[in-house]
Amino acid sequence: MPNSPDSALTPYTTTLTQAARRRNIRVRFLNTDPDLPIFELSRGGRTVRCFNALTDQVGAATFHLVNNKRACHTWLARHAYPVPAQCPFDDTRKDTVLAFLRDHAPVVVKPCMQWGGRGISMGVRTPEELHAAVLFARRYEPDVILEETVPGDDLRVILVGGELAAAIRRSPARVTGDGVRTIRQLITRHNARRRKEDPSNVIPWNAETRHNLTELGHSPDDVPAKGVAVRVRLTNNYHTGGTVEVVTDSVPPKALGIARRIANTLGLPLVGVDFLIDRATRRMTVIEVSPDLAISPPEGETVAERFLDHLFPDTERNQPCSSARTVTSF
Repeated sequence: MPNSPDSALTPYTTTLTQAARRRNIRVRFLNTDPDLPIFELSRGGRTVRCFNALTDQVGAATFHLVNNKRACHTWLARHAYPVPAQCPFDDTRKDTVLAFLRDHAPVVVKPCMQWGGRGISMGVRTPEELHAAVLFARRYEPDVILEETVPGDDLRVILVGGELAAAIRRSPARVTGDGVRTIRQLITRHNARRRKEDPSNVIPWNAETRHNLTELGHSPDDVPAKGVAVRVRLTNNYHTGGTVEVVTDSVPPKALGIARRIANTLGLPLVGVDFLIDRATRRMTVIEVSPDLAISPPEGETVAERFLDHLFPDTERNQPCSSARTVTSF
């Protein structure tokens, strides 16, 4: 099959494949579907098969353990890593589910194996809201979990070969008022601009966003004053309109130590470990482990180069990777 033109693929693929070509690493696509890009990187008799950043160096059993949020949570808890309280949604055990909701409301409800904020509901407080949230999550898959809402800054620590490659802080979607437009109109305007720049970074206008606005004390018809930034989502995901800052130089040593132990124990050559860090209490909670994280701007070029250093150590970078960083203390 001929190589796929990069214009047909997402940055999650091209950030890595373009960096590989600059090193004279051969890129051969086995599947050119942008939603399921499978390709091989080859040089000097060595071939690595990839799905975006996931390679055949990660065993199937390990991938399923980590990719399944319920299984991964159980593994993390058994190894004494700090995790939020969690409860699987079971139609036959409604009393247990409702007791968890009563004890931990507001809770997060999400599908067990999705990514990018798909199917997630935040701020779920009542049985009626839980019912709607489960229906929303099950649009994506039948297995659904409830999770304690943990406050804090969202930090992803990205390791290659067990060493720090980059770190990003993710923040929820916001719009900035102009004193004229409503929040709904500001979101529409924001999305029109972002679709031209990066269509994967728009704010979904759906029941979850409207519920989030209510949780945040806003109405879609509110008119924010000029220059006032208004948070419109509870999730931090880039795929629900969130923003990303590179904070590699300010990763807390404790978070880095936890991430390294997870990566080394599981044998993951590339991994993103997601934390919520509460500045006030210094509570640090692991909320996700991603062996197939998206390699994309702003940190993607650096991560791709570090990953290729790991996969093909005999190759050299033909172009310097970006060293620009935003330093933020936690």
